[in-house]
Amino acid sequence: MRRLVFAIALLAVASAGISASFAAVHHAKSLTFAERFAPALELMAKR
Repeated sequence: MRRLVFAIALLAVASAGISASFAAVHHAKSLTFAERFAPALELMAKR
């Protein structure tokens, strides 16, 4: 019984981590180059 509960908890944590990583990848790809590097580009322009 303990193994079953542990396995279910482990599966829930793993699936949450996988879905969070897919969400992060999707969000990262949706940004343009200017949106990603705007702070760095502003600092380079000031020099």
